[in-house]
Amino acid sequence: MKKTKLTKLVLTTLISFSLFNCEKNSEDVFESNQNAAAKSAHVCIEKWNTGDNNSKAASLKAKQWQTGQTIRVKFLNGNNFVQSKVRQYAVEWENHANIKLEWVGSNSSANIKIGFREGQFANDGGSWSYLGTDSNNQAHSMHFGWFNNNTSDTEFRRTTIHEFGHALGLIHEHQNPVAGINWDKEAVYAYYAGPPNNWSRDQVDNNLFRRYDANISNYSVYDPKSIMHYPIPAEHTTDGVAVGSNTQLSATDKSFIASIYPGTTTGGGNCDGVAAYNNSTSYSVGDKVTYQGNLYQRTANGWNNLGACDSVPSTDICDGVSAYNGSTSYSVGDKVTYQGNLYQRTANGWNNLGACGS
Repeated sequence: MKKTKLTKLVLTTLISFSLFNCEKNSEDVFESNQNAAAKSAHVCIEKWNTGDNNSKAASLKAKQWQTGQTIRVKFLNGNNFVQSKVRQYAVEWENHANIKLEWVGSNSSANIKIGFREGQFANDGGSWSYLGTDSNNQAHSMHFGWFNNNTSDTEFRRTTIHEFGHALGLIHEHQNPVAGINWDKEAVYAYYAGPPNNWSRDQVDNNLFRRYDANISNYSVYDPKSIMHYPIPAEHTTDGVAVGSNTQLSATDKSFIASIYPGTTTGGGNCDGVAAYNNSTSYSVGDKVTYQGNLYQRTANGWNNLGACDSVPSTDICDGVSAYNGSTSYSVGDKVTYQGNLYQRTANGWNNLGACGS
């Protein structure tokens, strides 16, 4: 994911804005419980179209959806509880990306098709998603292999947002072309060779060590806080640097997804993530739809009007602002995001306007 050449620029133009303090704060010191979480966390596996050459990265740019596109999503199986949790957290991307997820019935056509570990998928205990528009070519394009009625909300959020990141075209952050992780490869091979992964060395190479080619990828600065990052225990690196189990979108995740799907977002309104009524769909009690600008919920006796659709204005100063790109020529007044902060171009350099999310 993501591209930048801002490091040199930072050293020459942003010292007066205390960027060194910002960089110091971003170098997390991982406590023992974070390192333990990194050792025990489930990780997803990469999925590729059969025709892709997965010895190199597939072109992220070629697999992005159209900006403003409505992406149709359906469940192939799973009970109402696990389905509701996936819907609850998947729509977080809509608050920052100019796309729309439309949830449709299991008999409807869809772009993204989600399975759980039961029935015909009972032997698949992993979680994964095909990358971006590759989902169109798969009858089963996303899978949640460890979700059940006892799964914690934290795990539902972490894994759902991660897999939908892939479905929007995002790669694993540790495979960012500029990640520069100092892997202890033999330790990593030994760890992933055991359960629950039981991976070969080639699988470890493909899922962890292989980095994406810069010329075919969108990426920004390396972001160890990204929801798309694998957790990394300290003993998997030669310098003892660890990455915890990230459970929510980082500031850079938000600004970057807004840069590749720019424009108006839904903003978290009461109709956010709710599909329009479709008379060819069979609805169950509790299902919600939108119809003529209103939100409705199915009851045992018909439809209950929950009120007019509205929206919640964003309070994030970085919403809609693109990440810094070293190949772009900026003018005085232009704004960019970098390492979780908002900057504005001045006649003398860059002015730090504050942290994203504020």
